[in-house]
Amino acid sequence: MKTKLLLASMLALGVHQTVLSQVDVNGYSSVNLTTGANYQNRVFFDLSANSIVSQPADSWDLAFYRNSSMSFGTRINDAQNVEVYQASNVASNWDNIDIANIASWGNPLYNPDQTSSLQEGAFEQGTATYGWGEYNPGNHHIEGKVIFVLKYLNTNTYYKFMITDYYGGYTFKYSKWNGSSWEPTQTKTIANGSDDAYFNYFSFTTGEKVANLEPPKANWDLMFTRYWTYYNNTMMYRMSGVIQNPNITVAKVQPESQETSTFSLPSSTSFSGNITAIGHSWKPTSGVHSDVVYYIKQGSEYYRMYFTQNGGASTGNMYFKYKNITSTLGITEVNKKASFGIYPNPTTADKKVTILFDIKEKANQKGNVEIYDLSGKKVYVAELTNQTGLYKQELHLSHLTSGNYIVKITYGGSTETKKLIVK
Repeated sequence: MKTKLLLASMLALGVHQTVLSQVDVNGYSSVNLTTGANYQNRVFFDLSANSIVSQPADSWDLAFYRNSSMSFGTRINDAQNVEVYQASNVASNWDNIDIANIASWGNPLYNPDQTSSLQEGAFEQGTATYGWGEYNPGNHHIEGKVIFVLKYLNTNTYYKFMITDYYGGYTFKYSKWNGSSWEPTQTKTIANGSDDAYFNYFSFTTGEKVANLEPPKANWDLMFTRYWTYYNNTMMYRMSGVIQNPNITVAKVQPESQETSTFSLPSSTSFSGNITAIGHSWKPTSGVHSDVVYYIKQGSEYYRMYFTQNGGASTGNMYFKYKNITSTLGITEVNKKASFGIYPNPTTADKKVTILFDIKEKANQKGNVEIYDLSGKKVYVAELTNQTGLYKQELHLSHLTSGNYIVKITYGGSTETKKLIVK
């Protein structure tokens, strides 16, 4: 079983700013975000704060997952245009690695983009149980077994690299190819530390850890950057687009009108934790798709988002609009275990309404939803299953006369009510 990783990374002295965005007639904020010419920056965006952190993209080479002492992983910097090769799965071969043999090392390895496990990078694609190493039950360390060679395509530079040990931090060694031989081997250890970020970062150029390359985990949702993908089922290609934080899930809807005040929330099964659920799917070869909309779930908050401009490599512009639609859905917390919403409210002419359930924690007893008219007569009842997750149920209320009704939700020993207007 391979561990998995995320790729969140930015550079020191990043520029942080609150976006001063215009709001359109439908209540959507316009965000004019740029990564710069040739995508020279990586940009983090925080939905709730409407803020941007922008930093240079190429001041680091390796990222080491540090979010948990019991979990590990790595990331290579795709902004550096690097391929990874497994040169040997025998650790004692370190002194015998020859780049003249690169053609025999198989296909290059990349950070996966089609994964929801954000700790999985190129090194985790090696042939050891954990990609680059094996678990030692005697000391509970992950011990390195695989030697890799990193090839930097822009500069034709090579580094051999090996993680030798993981236990609350990473010990690794590396050496640069000088054109005829390997330079002296350097050995480093980077402890996980206690800062509130997913990764620690390391630069081959400085030979040191690079600080302040990532906002705190709770302070970003979307990262605009470059990443490798298997493009058009033909070849690996570096795309520019969005990598998402594990604190959100995303549902893509196509076709759907973008500039509208009415919408229907996608089913719970449409929401994905894939790190490229947005990715580059909002743009064709040039421009943007005019019928693609993304729904984003962040805790109990919901956002609707669509892109309006793609500047390409010449500018790195990625402009979009978004809106917090939680209040539109009428989301109310029943207790710490569940929340629910009703939309549209008032109903439209067809008298269809959707009740959204977001069960955060199982209760000891099952819940239920009931609808009453103002005389107290129960006109609808359904059971709420005792399981976690996002659910929605469409109600056909054409049998009800126009007027006001009370929706009553009971879950986990608590009750919440809402008024429902049927047109």
